Amino acid sequence: MPTISQLPSAVQITAADEVPLSQQGTARSISVGTLLEGTQPAIMAPTGVLLGRTSLGPGGPEPIDIGPGLHLDLGVLAATGAEHANFAMQTRLVPGDQAILNSGGTPKLLELSLLRGLFSAGANIAVDPTGTISVTGLGAGQAGVSVPYNITGLPLVPTIVATDLLGISQGGVDRAITYENLLDGQTIDRAQPAGSAADTDTLWVGQSGSTMLRQTWSAMWVWISTKLQTYKTPTVEVTTNTTLDGTVHNAHVLICSQPVTLSPISVNMGDGFCCDVINLSAGSVTFGGGIVSSSGSRLLPAGQAATLRSATYSGGSVIYATVSGPGMASSVPGQVVGLFESSVTTTSVTLSWPPLSPPASSYNVQYRMTGTTTWSAGISASSPACAVSGLVPGSSYDFTVSGVNGAGVGMPSAILTTATSAGVNLPGQISGLVASGPTSTSVTLNWLEPTSGGPSSSYTVQYRGAGTTAWITSASGVAVPSLVVAGLTTATTYNFQVFAVNAAGAGAPSVAVTATTGVGSAAVSSANWNVAPFGSYSHGSGAIGVNAHVSPATAAVQFGFSTSAMVPPSSWTVASLVNTDLWGAYVPTPTTVGTWYAWVEGTDGSTPTVYATGFTVI
Repeated sequence: MPTISQLPSAVQITAADEVPLSQQGTARSISVGTLLEGTQPAIMAPTGVLLGRTSLGPGGPEPIDIGPGLHLDLGVLAATGAEHANFAMQTRLVPGDQAILNSGGTPKLLELSLLRGLFSAGANIAVDPTGTISVTGLGAGQAGVSVPYNITGLPLVPTIVATDLLGISQGGVDRAITYENLLDGQTIDRAQPAGSAADTDTLWVGQSGSTMLRQTWSAMWVWISTKLQTYKTPTVEVTTNTTLDGTVHNAHVLICSQPVTLSPISVNMGDGFCCDVINLSAGSVTFGGGIVSSSGSRLLPAGQAATLRSATYSGGSVIYATVSGPGMASSVPGQVVGLFESSVTTTSVTLSWPPLSPPASSYNVQYRMTGTTTWSAGISASSPACAVSGLVPGSSYDFTVSGVNGAGVGMPSAILTTATSAGVNLPGQISGLVASGPTSTSVTLNWLEPTSGGPSSSYTVQYRGAGTTAWITSASGVAVPSLVVAGLTTATTYNFQVFAVNAAGAGAPSVAVTATTGVGSAAVSSANWNVAPFGSYSHGSGAIGVNAHVSPATAAVQFGFSTSAMVPPSSWTVASLVNTDLWGAYVPTPTTVGTWYAWVEGTDGSTPTVYATGFTVI
């Protein structure tokens, strides 16, 4: 009988093919289909795929996807960590949170509170169980015993710069401030008021370094006197048209190397301004409008010099040029002929005329309202044309022009009469301005409507501090002739003026009136001493300066001296408001020898406050 290995191989297997089978010891045959009936068929799946059962009911295995963070390779299923990207975001850590830890190649969980065990606090630092790090303010002592922090144990620095920090206590809380800001806090208004200046007064100076030293006024004057002997007037060369300024040209020699125009502005020059002008150009130097020349001409010929002075007097301000040098005209100019108006508006007339031959150095234009006899002071024109402005609309005027040179003023032209265009007239000047009812922060103004000019449509109210020049507009568009000017400073003197306004413009301002605001009427709620007497004073000699911060700031106070810290003074000195809430006074030095105490209280007797430390009168 042949063996199985000796049988020929089957090329294809079908369900009907038969194979031998031993059944209870008897050889039998059975088909392949019958033999395999009910058995699991072969499962074919690609590499990297898991098989499982995801559907309900009978059926064969189904592919199962590998989720994010897992990888199947050669039958090994491993985590990749990619699933972390889909975790929820934790916005705040707490000690009970956990993190994944690699410990010797083994993944473990770590509670975040255990991380504190890796850290220890250094000198003057503490870490509490919740992880808070704070400064202890103590240094290390012997055997772990804490000792108070000692600033002398810190390293020394040789210099200090503006950005260095200094420690301060502000409202009981430790803070830091830059050295620069600390110095800025030492303002001059916190110093005790000084008396009259004297040679023994001292100043802060720096000599060969940044160290602050003191110097007396008398020593300063000795030094200045030695410098005056060698002082030389500085020189400025002027090559373009220039506006004179006190900070640049005062007490200077101006060398004009080009035929320029020098224009004055008295507010920039100031009272007492003086300079010398030398014309070294090939042409004439022109003095701008507002300069009065001793030669009568606004031209300074080449090779001549002039001294310019600015002065303020009862008639106003004047800038005067004293011209010196040869070459002055020997005769006055001839008469201007052919005067005519080249343009007319409601408030101006522009005049033109043929130039004189020989030419005049300038022209004097005068005008008056037709029917009157008084001519204007005159307008100086450097060319044969001039615009006269500020006239009344719809009014007739007379005009004349005269030539001017170094010899004088020529014969005036024939009178030209012309009228401005009709229009709304400017309102007249306000009259009857009265200031009344001053309070600590306001003054009431009343005035009369103008009786001349065009009708007023509104009023503008202005004020300024007495002794100042700049006006401040309190209100404009005021409809009635009355206004309460508010927001003023306590115990301060002010000037007030009002002018009327209409479509043509603003009328002339009223005559200024003066009023002084009152002191605060409120009772004093607190007074804190800023400067109080200390040391000893000669009895009956001069006065002692004192001041205090007062609340409310507008409440007036008075100062006095008493021999008792319990009994208020019998006489008082009313204080003045220094600034903000600081009130001060000079109280006469007591005439009786002994210990005295300084007192402050409201002028109504509210909140009497004594300075606890007495002073000695000897």
